[in-house]
Order: sequence, then structure tokens, then C-alpha cells
Amino acid sequence: MSRAVYLATGMSLLLPRPGTAQTGSIQGRVWSDDGVPVVSAVVTAVPTTGVTQARYATTDDLGYFTVAGLTTGSYTLRVSALGYASHEEGVRLDASVGGQPVLEVTLTTEALELEGFSIEGERSRARIRFEETAGITVQDLDREAVKAIPGLAEADPIRAVEVLPGVTTVSDFSAAFNVRGGSADQNLILLDGVPIFNPFHLGGLFSVFNADMVRRAELQSGGFPAEYGGRVSSVLTVETDVGDGEPSVDAGISLLATRIAVDGGLPAGLTSSLGLRNTRWRVSGRRSYFDVLFKPFLDFPYHLTDVQGAFEGWTKGGNRFQITAYSGRDVLDLSEVDPDDLPLQIKWNWGNDAVGGTWTHPMQRGGALDLRASYSRFTSDFGFPEFGDTEFSTFVGQATLGADLELRPEPRFRWKSGFVANRVVHDYLLASGGTEFAGADGAGWEVGAYTQFDWRPGSRWLLEGGVRADRWTPDRGNVQYTIAPRVAVKRFLGEGSAVRVAAGRYSQFLHSIRDEELPIGLDVWVLTGALAPKVVSDQLQIGYERFLGASEDWFGSIEAYVRTYDGVLTQNFAEDPNDDLDEFLAGDGQSWGLDLFLRKERGETNGWISVSFLRTERTFPDTRIGVDPVPEVTFPPVFDRRLDVDLVLNRPMPWGTVGGFRWNFGTGLPYTRPLGGFTFYRNRAVQGGLLEPDDGFGDGVVLGPRNGSRYPLRHRLDLSFRKPMQRSWGTLTPYLNVINLYNQKNVLFYFFEFGNTPAERAGVSMIPLLPTLGVEIRF
Repeated sequence: MSRAVYLATGMSLLLPRPGTAQTGSIQGRVWSDDGVPVVSAVVTAVPTTGVTQARYATTDDLGYFTVAGLTTGSYTLRVSALGYASHEEGVRLDASVGGQPVLEVTLTTEALELEGFSIEGERSRARIRFEETAGITVQDLDREAVKAIPGLAEADPIRAVEVLPGVTTVSDFSAAFNVRGGSADQNLILLDGVPIFNPFHLGGLFSVFNADMVRRAELQSGGFPAEYGGRVSSVLTVETDVGDGEPSVDAGISLLATRIAVDGGLPAGLTSSLGLRNTRWRVSGRRSYFDVLFKPFLDFPYHLTDVQGAFEGWTKGGNRFQITAYSGRDVLDLSEVDPDDLPLQIKWNWGNDAVGGTWTHPMQRGGALDLRASYSRFTSDFGFPEFGDTEFSTFVGQATLGADLELRPEPRFRWKSGFVANRVVHDYLLASGGTEFAGADGAGWEVGAYTQFDWRPGSRWLLEGGVRADRWTPDRGNVQYTIAPRVAVKRFLGEGSAVRVAAGRYSQFLHSIRDEELPIGLDVWVLTGALAPKVVSDQLQIGYERFLGASEDWFGSIEAYVRTYDGVLTQNFAEDPNDDLDEFLAGDGQSWGLDLFLRKERGETNGWISVSFLRTERTFPDTRIGVDPVPEVTFPPVFDRRLDVDLVLNRPMPWGTVGGFRWNFGTGLPYTRPLGGFTFYRNRAVQGGLLEPDDGFGDGVVLGPRNGSRYPLRHRLDLSFRKPMQRSWGTLTPYLNVINLYNQKNVLFYFFEFGNTPAERAGVSMIPLLPTLGVEIRF
């Protein structure tokens, strides 16, 4: 498949540079009256004469728009955005002067209640994405959509991603997710462009992202372009909402934590003295409260904290500065608990820190130059104080410098190139009583460059091509190179339907060695080098998508895919303690599947259904056999869920309540079934005979084929009810979440007791029926 990827990309890169379009376009930029570009404004070009249909577009993050495919003549240009007065002006499209007017439009702030406008804006944004992207498989959720999905105690952007097509999870107790047969560490998770290595609180139960700070969460599950590197499975981008510059407060209390988010802008005098014409900022804090609430009665051993902030400033010349920062900690301290109550004392703290900044210079006719820098790290320290200061620690950090340049020389052609330099450091250690039993550290430089384009040569075709080159230089091990071509083609079949095909190569130089079967686990990060290989994945996908209904209320898609993985990693349980380089095993894998998606975005009842079929395998050397040459074993990994169905609905209910509904059904995950147990006997030449071991030590288990059995089917119904209540000072919204409404006992794992006759099997279930209450306020 990799030869086909290279051939297709090479052909696309040799396509001639597009000439002048036969049809014209109207381009421009939309500003607010306070000097900030207006995002997602709806721009409509209506011909003043003739029978030509109106054309529309929406503005991007820098306020740019292009209404393409227009014939020469006169048009009325209408620009509308929620919260602004509509703008209307006449435009003449004249081929003799290039046929491409470039406009500057300023909208006046006005609190308007336009019924249906936000729905139309969302529809047009989805439509523009349909028209302007060829290969990428992307779904996004804004803040309101995230809060409408029933959650565990409070809204969670990463938990909300679980309901999208191609996404599976291993258990209710972990928000870690797998996309189209990839492992969890193969997902690139970005907060405003800054990577977050372990975005989870409470051992993975929920994410570090405060929903009140989220503007949008976007999942790219396949076909992502050459600008994205470092991971092979998916890209999850979480965008921070910096507010509108006006003071406001969002706060809430849930079963897990209390939180508050405050936004505003700098004083006008300070803004001007900094050379800026507009500033916006937003900060938030969150903390669990059980340790404080129970303080008079007992020492509750756990708490979490996180703080997040974002700043955006626009210069008088139209440039943008953005700063994002996050810091979070979890602390579990059982070291002060009475040993009679808890024989095994634990002390564990972990968390993420991240900061990043971007300077953006908009280019004429759209596009921009971006310069960015960031630093992100994850640390974890797990210890047993009573056992000789036994500790297990892990650390990973990454510093990044990068630049991207996008140009739009013509309305139907976009070109983007960039480079990035990452300095990555990792360290892990297992030690007790001053003795190191396992550990490794390392660092490396990753330097990457890419170029990509998208071109629409006519009304029926959209082409995307690109190539990415990465060089990885570890401090121990050989230098690694990867050339990753990517290509996509979309063929429009009508006004609202298209077929598309995309192929590409992806690579990464970082692994997390974590047992995904455990509900709460530790990430052990390892870099490509002397200990681990790089991961290379070749991917091919083909799909069909269509808008349905007279008003395009519905959108449906079906997509088939196949992926290969070379260089995946697992632990070597037969490692030699005297060999520092045999701690891990390298293998390969593959996955193939089919995703179906149907979404309704308008009307009182809206939502979607996703159906995902998946089959994935991994192949590793079977070192436990103890023969030479070492045989290979092929098995489904723990996240191989063959069928996964999610139904999500949102509808107004009586008494001003908004109801959310989520039902999930999935086939059972694989596990290795014990077939029987036996006892090791001790031989005594003097005492004679065989002696059974004391205290049960020496018992053994005969295992069946690796991951050769399956847990039962799982299904669960979750509900949420939210009741916004307007008050003179703002909005009060109490809510109720009900997880697992009919108390389905979905199996987490089995225990087998072979000492009994007959042998017994006992199961541990996932989350039972769990209602939780909370309240949110906004003013």
C-alpha cells in the first residue's frame, strides 16, 4: 500500500499550477467595530439580475471569506453574524479587472435575537467544510454540544469524543480513547496547538479540560494533512474560548469539583500603551472539594486542582498574539492512614504543565504566517513509603519551535508549508531501598518540514496533496528519517453529495507503555532510539457523504479504511535483567473497518447515530515460549471492539428543561482466559516426598490463546436534564446526569478461582446506576 501512497502523491504534486479561474469570486475580511475579526459570519452574494442562485461562504478564524464560482455581473453582498447588525452593499464583478474584488467589511455590535440564525450559521460552516476539504475525516463539538451529552458528574470534552464514529474505549473508568484500531498513545491531543501528554484526572476517569473554557473540540480521525506530525492515529484539537472582551463569569459545582471561569479585556489605556487595539482574556480554576468538606471528620486522601488561562491581543496593524497556559495536579496520599485500616500505604501525585504562544500575521487575500513556541510536560511519582521508599516515577517533556505559512494566490488554490523543531526528553524509574530495578532516560531532537496544497480545478473536483519529512536524532541510537506523502481526491456528484479517497503515511517517535486493560494505569513514556523503534502507519480510506433534506437538515457519511502499523511496542515479560536493551518487544499491526454516521442539526430534536465496525490485530515475538527461533503470536489488542453503536439525542422537554440522551452498544472486548490452575511442589531429598508450598505461593495458571476469549456484549443508557433559568443577574442552570439508567452490569474483568471444586468465575462490573447533580451559573 505504501507504493500506491507515494505514486498518488507524486502525481498530485506534478499537477500544473492552476491558471486564472474562468469564474470570479468576491474575497474580503470581516471586522467587528472594536477591531477583532468576526469568526463564522455568514456572507451571501445575491445576483441583482438573472437567474443565478445565491452563493455563500463563512469567515475563518481570521475573518477572511471567499465567495467563489460567480459569473460577472452585479451582486448584493450580505454579511450577518450573531450579535452584530447585518451589513449589505453592492459589488460589481468585472472580468476586465480580474474579477476578484477584495473587501473590508466592518460590523457594528448589536444585541440581536435572530431566530434560527445560529442554526443557519452552523449549517453553512458544515457546508463550507464539505466543499473545501477533500480527505480529512473530521467531527467537531462546540461547548453547547459537549454539555448536552450526558457526562460523568460534569461535561467533559474528551468523554464527549467517545460518541463519534471510529472511537472506542476500553472501560467506563478511563476517558482514554482509541481511534480506528490505534492505541491511546497514538492520538495527538492539542490544547490551542500545545500537546498534552496525559490529559486525565483521577487516573483517567475524566479529562483535564474544563468545559467552560472550551470553544470547540475537533477530532480528525483520518486523512489529516501533512501539517500534522508526531502521531499516527488521530488529532484531537481543543480550542480555548477567550470570550468577547466583556467581563463575565461562568461557575459550577458538581459531584467531583467546583470550578470558575472569568473573562474580560485589558483596560483601554493599557491596551493602547501595549500597541494593541483589542485584548481578550479568560482564566479558570477547578478543585475537588471532598478533602476540604470532610476535614472536620477525616482526612480525605485525594484532591485535584487545575488552572488554565488564555490571552488574545490584536495589534493596530492586524496581527494577533495568543498565549495559552495550563497546570494541573492530582494528589493521592494514603501514607497517613492507620496501617490497621489500610495495610498498603500509597503516595501518588501526577499532572501536566503546558504553555504556548503564537504570533499570527494575516496575508493579503487570506492565509497567514504563524510563529509558535510551546513547552509541555507530564510527571508522575507513585510510591510505597513503608517499603523502603519504593517509588515508580515517569516524566516526559517537549519544547517546540515552529512556523507555518499559508498563501491563497487564487480563490481555488491554497498552499501551506512549515517546519517544526521539537526537543523531547523522557525518564522513568522503578527503585526501592536505594536499589534501581528498572529505568531509562533519554532525549532527542525531532525536526520536521512539510508542504501541502489544495486545489479545485473545477466545480466537480477537489484535490489535496502534500508531503512531510521528519528527522529524529536520539541521544542514544541511530538517526531516523521518515518521508510521509499524503494525497486526497474528492469528486462532487451533485449539489450536496461527494465521494472521496485519501491515502497517507504517518509516523511517530514516542511510545507509552501502558497496560490498557487496567482501569487505572501509569503511562511509561519511551522515545525511539536504542530501546524502541519508530512507528510508521500507512493508511487508505474511501468514503461517501451527503446532505439530506430540502433544508439540508441531515448529513450522512459512510467510510471504509485500512491501516498498517510498523514498530508498535509492548513489554517483554521474558527480559534478561542483565540486558539493558531487551525491556520491550517491537511488532506490527493492522486494522480495517467501516464507519457510518448520520447527523440531524436542525429542529427541536437533533443528534446523531454512529455505527463503527472494526477489526484490528497485533503481532509480536512470543518470547514466553522459550524456543529459538522465537515464534510470533498474532492477537486482537484489548481495544478490538468489533461493533460499536452510539445514539445521541438532544431535545427540549416540558417545563423549560433540555434533555440529553446517549445509548451505547458494543460487542465484547478480548481477554486471555485462564484454562486451569496447578501447584508447584517442593522436593526434599532428606525429608522425602513432595511438599506443597506455604501460604499459597507456587500456584500456577494455564492460559488459553492470547486474547482468544471475549467479554459479553455491553450496553448502557445515559440521560441528562438541564434547566436554564433566567435571573436579573444572569443564568442559573441546575442539571441532573444519570449514568447507566437501567443498571446494566457491564463486565470490567473476571476473577477465576481454581482452588474451588468446581472452579469459580467472578466478575467485576463497570459503573452502576449513578445519578449526579450539579449547578452552573453565568453572569
